[in-house]
Amino acid sequence: MIRFKNKAFFLDRDGVIIKDVGYLTSENQVSFLKNIFKTLRFIQNKKYLLIIVTNQSVVGRKLISKNKLSKIHIFIKKKLKIRGININDIFYCPHHPAYGKGIYKIKCQCRKPGNLMLKKAVKKWNVDINKSFMIGDKITDKIAAKKTNIKFFFPSKSNLFKQVKKKLK
Repeated sequence: MIRFKNKAFFLDRDGVIIKDVGYLTSENQVSFLKNIFKTLRFIQNKKYLLIIVTNQSVVGRKLISKNKLSKIHIFIKKKLKIRGININDIFYCPHHPAYGKGIYKIKCQCRKPGNLMLKKAVKKWNVDINKSFMIGDKITDKIAAKKTNIKFFFPSKSNLFKQVKKKLK
């Protein structure tokens, strides 16, 4: 049986989907960025998987637990689901090489600019990297995408929807 590969949009969380507030530790800090609902719906309607890949050293720094981070991600997914948007998966790295505490203080391959989160997502979701994209707001996102041979772009400050629409023509 031939299994067709999926196309995906890999999205950084903070600064792409929601406002980057530094260390997000609570659902009430979640604020969705302008045009994100329209943009994600458009991507989804073009049959792309929506996969979040995010560094979350708040866990490694012991500012929140893995359980609390999971609750924040469930909250984000529910808010998007209400608007007809399905996030297929979320991959996160809890580590930090300098500020992580205990087992989280390591230099790992999952923390961007490492690309282990992307590699795991590609394998799990049978993703065709040649038909996929990543949007991130930091150079570390760009480096991780490049290491994985995924087309990358920074989000437009003025209109992400127009930017995505142009890329998918």
